[in-house]
Amino acid sequence: MIEFPWVFDDQYRTDILHRHDELNSLSRLLEPATVGRRAEDILIHGSSGVGKTATARRMVDELRTGGAVSSALVECSGKTGNEILHEAIEKFPAGTVIHRNQPREELVETLERIVDDPFIVVLDEADVIPDLDVLEDLFAVDLVSVIAITHQDVKWLNRVDRNLRSRFRGDNQIEFRKYTVGELVDILEPRVEHGLTGDPTQDGHLEWIADETNGVARWAIKSVLSAAELALERGHDHFHDEDIDDSFEHAMQKIRKANLRSLPLPHQRLYEIVRAIGPISGGEMREIYGEQKEAIFEGRGHDPVSWRQAWNYLDKIADYNLIKMPGETKATVYEAVDPELEAPVEFEVRETAELD
Repeated sequence: MIEFPWVFDDQYRTDILHRHDELNSLSRLLEPATVGRRAEDILIHGSSGVGKTATARRMVDELRTGGAVSSALVECSGKTGNEILHEAIEKFPAGTVIHRNQPREELVETLERIVDDPFIVVLDEADVIPDLDVLEDLFAVDLVSVIAITHQDVKWLNRVDRNLRSRFRGDNQIEFRKYTVGELVDILEPRVEHGLTGDPTQDGHLEWIADETNGVARWAIKSVLSAAELALERGHDHFHDEDIDDSFEHAMQKIRKANLRSLPLPHQRLYEIVRAIGPISGGEMREIYGEQKEAIFEGRGHDPVSWRQAWNYLDKIADYNLIKMPGETKATVYEAVDPELEAPVEFEVRETAELD
């Protein structure tokens, strides 16, 4: 039944459907780069799994293929500002060789020296960048522009230096809404056609999947694959209702596991604290962070961040549907969505005396 499982991967290249307005906005803002000028800076925001990165990647790939426009997509998860600059330089077409521990000032000077045509730097998962001063470094280079991809626009902008926020205001923001049921069915049909043998779906199955997955393409696509896997395990030659019914949590478990593995090490250690101790209040979490922050950041090559930044990390973990954190600040209560899901790290969680 499953002929080509990679058709259901995030990286599978297919047509970008039902993102006409978003593509038009991207094209308008990036158009100056096609005539040798610096492109506009862009903030793309929306829920996980709604096509933000795929759409941005497709647009910059087309610009790069069609003219003198260079681009670099940097996955920011786990990277410091210096590491982001380093990767942007490494991905510049000139192939500049730089040392891993080169100082920040030298990295900016290198960018200034090599960039002589429009260069678009896509910062994927920009929510997790610990030091947004890297924006100032990138903006210091005349022909460099930035596409920042985040989950939450307001919270991210609040972390940006107020002198730089205007670059991402108004028309320079593109929201990626969740898909409608009909739109998701259009996205699922070619995956079924190219990834599965025959036509294992029955009338209404794709609509059911699209409706249950709440407009999130990644979840819907993974649910189709999960339904096929469950059908095979049960000896079915096509999808049965029970396969569909069980596919949603089956797929979500895989997505949570992949999301957790993609997070930086400090995020994974924070998750382990919540998983091991939760439900835990915001005040207790702050106290534990203060006592264990050195261990949380051990081996990362930079000092522990403030509690406010650690709170942003926890917010990011919640965006990935790994923890629940209802409430605000000290009223927040942290709890793992799936307490059985362990982070792939060895980390000793110690409760404070107050919690014992």
